[in-house]
Amino acid sequence: MAKHDILGFFEHRRDGAWVCVRPFTLTTKAASVDIRQGMRFDYGKRVGGVDLAEYLERLGSQFGS
Repeated sequence: MAKHDILGFFEHRRDGAWVCVRPFTLTTKAASVDIRQGMRFDYGKRVGGVDLAEYLERLGSQFGS
């Protein structure tokens, strides 16, 4: 899976949050975390050592969200 493919698992909300629309497992250097449908990620919420909202925002600006 390419880095930007993760965007297909999330919906970007007007309030800036990212909400998971399909379950998947996020694997980082620090951990492997099951992300369930409906989970919401706001800026500052770290998962597996990563601020997931910030990461998705950066990818979205490069590849479209």
